[in-house]
Amino acid sequence: MRNASSKPPFLEALLTTLVIVVLLVFTTWHVARRPVGPSEEELARKVEFLTAELQAVKGRLDRSVAREAVLQRETDVLRQANRLLREQESERQGELTEMQSELDFYRRLAGTGGAQSGLEVYRAELLPTGSERVFQFILTLTQNIRRASIISGRVRIDVEGILADRPVTLYWAQLSAEDQPEPAFRFKYFQQLEGYLVLPDSFLPTRLVVTLEAKGSSTPVRRHYDWGSALTEATD
Repeated sequence: MRNASSKPPFLEALLTTLVIVVLLVFTTWHVARRPVGPSEEELARKVEFLTAELQAVKGRLDRSVAREAVLQRETDVLRQANRLLREQESERQGELTEMQSELDFYRRLAGTGGAQSGLEVYRAELLPTGSERVFQFILTLTQNIRRASIISGRVRIDVEGILADRPVTLYWAQLSAEDQPEPAFRFKYFQQLEGYLVLPDSFLPTRLVVTLEAKGSSTPVRRHYDWGSALTEATD
């Protein structure tokens, strides 16, 4: 005889089946709630998209670099052109200044400027040499061409300055080398005289004094020039 408390076999199988079904449903629901990773096909599409974006960005970068290089070349060309224009302008200005100086020179000779000057120092220049104590002087002397006669005489050159904290004047005998005679002039219209001045050590020059003493004239022509203003750069 069977035990009255025992369950029929089909009920036990049914209960077991229900428990398994519940467990499967719970497991499926739990797995369904978890995020599912992208598939291989999706990853391939994303890689392809990002690769295309990278190529596009690289292309834009290359075009920007190329534009920058072009702009840099244009800037360099403009700078060079600007430099050449400044140099040409400086040369033209120098030519105009030289032409104006020549025009003034010939006006002075012809007396067309209103002044009927006779003997005159048109220009006094000082040029440095290889020695800091030796300077070349260039004197341009003129005479109004309406005088139309030869004039002659001598040039006295003095240099004023400071020596041992005292103002002194150096004369030709103290400035020339080997007891050279004072410069002499003889011309009808104009003449240029050149020579060298040798300054003693520790002497600070401040002014150049040029005196023209013409034969037959009792009134010398004296002109003063600031040393720094008369000093110009040496040219080849």
